[in-house]
Amino acid sequence: MESMIKSVIVDDEENGRSNLKEVLKRYCPDVFILSEAASAQEGALIVTQKQPDLVFLDIEMPGGSGFEMLRLLKSREFEVIFITAYDQYGIQAIKFSAIDYILKPINYLDLIEAVNKVQKRLFEKKGNKRLLNLVQNMESAQNDKRLALPTQNSVEFIEVNSIIRCQADNNYTEFHLLGDRKLLVCKTLKEYEEILTDFGFFRPHQSHLINMRYLMSYIKSDGGTLVMRDEVHIPVSRFKKNELKAYLLKF
Repeated sequence: MESMIKSVIVDDEENGRSNLKEVLKRYCPDVFILSEAASAQEGALIVTQKQPDLVFLDIEMPGGSGFEMLRLLKSREFEVIFITAYDQYGIQAIKFSAIDYILKPINYLDLIEAVNKVQKRLFEKKGNKRLLNLVQNMESAQNDKRLALPTQNSVEFIEVNSIIRCQADNNYTEFHLLGDRKLLVCKTLKEYEEILTDFGFFRPHQSHLINMRYLMSYIKSDGGTLVMRDEVHIPVSRFKKNELKAYLLKF
């Protein structure tokens, strides 16, 4: 039992809980289900009582979301895998904190990958700062949110307003931050474009994503160039020129 991942399932749909248990039993034998709950309130009570290693948590539930269940808890030392139907707002919040999620209907390969990540983190006995970041972001203003950036050796939690620009590096993204800091992150630029677009970021070129707050000038000659606060010149793709002009008028 000590090598097992002690888990709780929180999902208002009985069929959803049963299906997850069957898939776990077949493909993730190291996961042991301690208990299950059908609401956020019941889930918070069971998690407090059982002290699981891992919670499989639905986002949308009648009477209270999965996020609200997390708010009810005083201690959040466990890992979470969100199991959810597509929910753009919820998924963006999850991505912001680099927490694993799986879309319904469950793909067993996605489930195996997520459980393996959890198993590694539990073995390393690292506190769940991702989950703390998620809850803090849910309670903070738009301009105060922190983005979880998984680097090669750790996860850095960075204020969104400290990001000047991001640059593609094959399947990695290099973050350029205030204070002349740089971070190389193990995700693609496209993933961060999806996360940061609603926070004043614009992608003027295939290789660049910029924080418009730190745009100093737009040079229209030579195809178009954006000068950033760190004095780096960013090219503007000809396919993005009209979109940029419209954005600047709005911005």
